[in-house]
Amino acid sequence: MLLNEEYSFADVRYLINRKVSYDVELSFISLPQKTLYPKGSILCRLDFPIVLGLFSRVWWMEKDVLADILKTASPGGSALRMEWQHQQAMPKASKGTRTLIIEIETTAAVYGWSGIASPLFNKAGGAQQVYLPNLSKGSGFDRSDYARLRHTYTLPAQ
Repeated sequence: MLLNEEYSFADVRYLINRKVSYDVELSFISLPQKTLYPKGSILCRLDFPIVLGLFSRVWWMEKDVLADILKTASPGGSALRMEWQHQQAMPKASKGTRTLIIEIETTAAVYGWSGIASPLFNKAGGAQQVYLPNLSKGSGFDRSDYARLRHTYTLPAQ
């Protein structure tokens, strides 16, 4: 059975972890579509320079969405971060600066939920995003049987 194949969005929509407990449906303009990501799919995220529990992260985007953000953002790391956070409706970082672009590659076919980011945290949203829970299922907080770290890119902190 493929990762998340047995789940509906109703089964996974309440993100519950140590820090946060909320209804993930609020992060989408409308109900997201269950989407199959075949082996070899590339997904990206903007994160902090030191990332613990990479595969326990649930918010990703497809590489072409990142390419669109890169095209629309003004030059510079700060402008790229602002555009990304604005389109993905990401909350303001509580401490530190998101300076790392992370790419993962699926090593097996997986199901995630894809949809348009709703306006949250005083941000517009509007970019496609992927909710992909359970990547670390069965393998531990920092590992995955379904994906591997492909590449990281560091942005300037300013």
